[in-house]
Amino acid sequence: MTSKPAASHGAASSGLPTLGIIVSAMLLGSAGLFVILAEASAPTAAFLRCWIAVIVLAPLAVVELRRHGLLPSKAVIVAVVSGMALGIDYVLWAQSVLDAGAGVSTVLISVQVIVFPALVWAFGGSRPGWLFIACIPVMIIGMLLTGGVFGADAGAANPGRGAIFGVLSGILYGVYIFGIHHCRKAARDFVVAPVAVGTVAAGVMTAIAGFALGGLDFDLGWSGWGWMVALAVFGQALSWVLLSISSPQVPVPRTAALMLLQPLSAVVSGAVVVGERPTPPQWIGAVLVVVIVWVVGGGPQALRRRR
Repeated sequence: MTSKPAASHGAASSGLPTLGIIVSAMLLGSAGLFVILAEASAPTAAFLRCWIAVIVLAPLAVVELRRHGLLPSKAVIVAVVSGMALGIDYVLWAQSVLDAGAGVSTVLISVQVIVFPALVWAFGGSRPGWLFIACIPVMIIGMLLTGGVFGADAGAANPGRGAIFGVLSGILYGVYIFGIHHCRKAARDFVVAPVAVGTVAAGVMTAIAGFALGGLDFDLGWSGWGWMVALAVFGQALSWVLLSISSPQVPVPRTAALMLLQPLSAVVSGAVVVGERPTPPQWIGAVLVVVIVWVVGGGPQALRRRR
């Protein structure tokens, strides 16, 4: 009689971090849509996304630092380096959104699903399971299809350049996710502070990139600023804090697979809200993404347990 509540508690405790990653992925998947609706240039969108998020994160980080003391130096270094990668990622990805569309660009950054576990394996000694390794070719095929290898959305401005930028940003994205994951292990008492430090570093990189590419344009109108605030709060601050809390409690392959819900939500929202029209091969790629999420995320095992 006493074992059943304990099992239920264990399922609930493991389910909450998984739910946190799912919500984080869905929020991050909305980011491309916010960029398009804001009608901001790529450097401007990346810059505002970071610095508005810093305004949200800073008070929470101060409270955390007062409670636990200074952030360990190792965690600070990792947060800064990974944040710099994130800043470059944001500029490349925002341009990819404008070139290839929100759905396609967000699917292409899913290369992080390979980069993140590879970095954990290289630096932490935790090898992904054989199931995950076997699914990598299917992941790559799904990304290629969604990227428009066999035909792209006719309304895309520059699908070729958008695809290249999308993949490059995905590599940098994987570096950042690894950094946040590592920060939580190096400084277990801290959740918000590493994200805030990384976001500041990302903001500095977006400022440098913005001025290097011709400057930043803040004349967005009330609507544009509203969408940028939504991007910074939901697609940056809240989503990364959730991921920082949840990812250390979930196996790395499952975290990487669940993050693939991000491009799926972007494809659907892009089609529904802004009228993006992916080609049939691109939709097939999106379906492959769903299958990989289900398989690597433990779907078959869960189905067997129910039976």
